[in-house]
Amino acid sequence: MKKGELRRDSILRTAEKLFFEKGYDETSIQDILDALSISKGGFYHYFESKIALLEEICRQRAATELEHIRAELYSGKLNPVQKLNLLLGTLHLFNRESPEFTALVLKLSYIDCDVHFREQTRSFMLDSLRPLLDEVVSAGIADGSFFTRNPGQIGRIVLMLSCDVNDEACRILAENPDNPDCVIGIVDLLNAYREAVENLLGASFGSISLFDVEHLMRAFRQTAVQLKILEAK
Repeated sequence: MKKGELRRDSILRTAEKLFFEKGYDETSIQDILDALSISKGGFYHYFESKIALLEEICRQRAATELEHIRAELYSGKLNPVQKLNLLLGTLHLFNRESPEFTALVLKLSYIDCDVHFREQTRSFMLDSLRPLLDEVVSAGIADGSFFTRNPGQIGRIVLMLSCDVNDEACRILAENPDNPDCVIGIVDLLNAYREAVENLLGASFGSISLFDVEHLMRAFRQTAVQLKILEAK
């Protein structure tokens, strides 16, 4: 890795650490500069703003996850239905391994209502996943797992629906972090979404299984705790 790439990467990693520790709003660019002992010019050479820095952190995390997904998709171990479950499961924010990161994105997108950040994240995932989903749909049609008269558009529609459902689930938790019962409403929403995907793709009832309820509830609880910590900062 070149010197410039090392510097850029160190800015990203340091900023991510400070965002988790202090909160995004409470972390200033000067805090990042002080932690790295670099000048403002050194920072702005790589990033035009703090939000651009966070967007790049999210892109890198998503790109890393997509690489893992591609490796699984092309491993030869999964059938089209299993591949579909894998792909659509990645769109749900609560499937992330880091509750701190999930809470950070939740706060910025759904509490602070940064529409630009939310749309940038959505666009990146849609653009990245659509070619993969189109391949999965084609393979499913070929082996009889799926049936649709619109194979060229159905992947895009499924992804758009997935993003909207994810948005609604995030809003519910962001508005009710102290109410564990809100998880029930989110599970009901995701079950309706799962059935809608089956209908859109002509898949057998019960063949689509996009989430594990126990894992989902555990992730919600962990994220709610982190969200309250961020709100208190």
